[in-house]
Amino acid sequence: MKKLWQLRENAIKLRRLGWAYSEIQKKVPVHKITLSKWCRDIELTSRQIKSHGGRYANRLKGAKANCLKRQKEIIRIQKKAENEIHILTPYELKIAGAALYWGEGNKSHGLAFSNSDPELVKFMMKWFQETCEVPNKKIRAYLYLHTGQNEKKMQKYWSRVTNIPLNQFNKTILKKEGSASRKYSQDKYKGTIKIQVLNENLKHRILSWIEQFNFT
Repeated sequence: MKKLWQLRENAIKLRRLGWAYSEIQKKVPVHKITLSKWCRDIELTSRQIKSHGGRYANRLKGAKANCLKRQKEIIRIQKKAENEIHILTPYELKIAGAALYWGEGNKSHGLAFSNSDPELVKFMMKWFQETCEVPNKKIRAYLYLHTGQNEKKMQKYWSRVTNIPLNQFNKTILKKEGSASRKYSQDKYKGTIKIQVLNENLKHRILSWIEQFNFT
């Protein structure tokens, strides 16, 4: 194993040849901050600096090419996947909604579904109304927000998402922030909505559908 002074001499020699720190590290196994201290008095020529820029540009060009290649691959995968699932039949919609309720729905007290994803919430609203034939007047909404969020603004947002009238929104529940908690952006985080359906019999029907998912 080479002594420290030998490593230092090798590093200085390579730096004078115009090598970048990342290249020197492959020959001299020390931290970059150590290389910087050893070589701080070495001034590179304009040609050497230009060479570094060229290598960086080539690496950047290669990274962009790989990124573009990956994007094209993802588009190809997505187009292929579009043909793997057809438009769901009413029966398949019933199964899909029951599976989602299994994961996110209330199983014990009342019929309710909670989530913060607006697209998922839209799907479940459609499922309740069209598949389960729930009239809009039988639906209530609760919001779970963080302190500092604008309650009225969030209610209007979720009312647009769900088409639930504002007068059917019940008391909002505010989550108190701890000292180490993150700050939530109202532009991104819209809180969580709980959709409550006033139909106890339907809850038992849905739970019965879920019981049919027997994988054993």
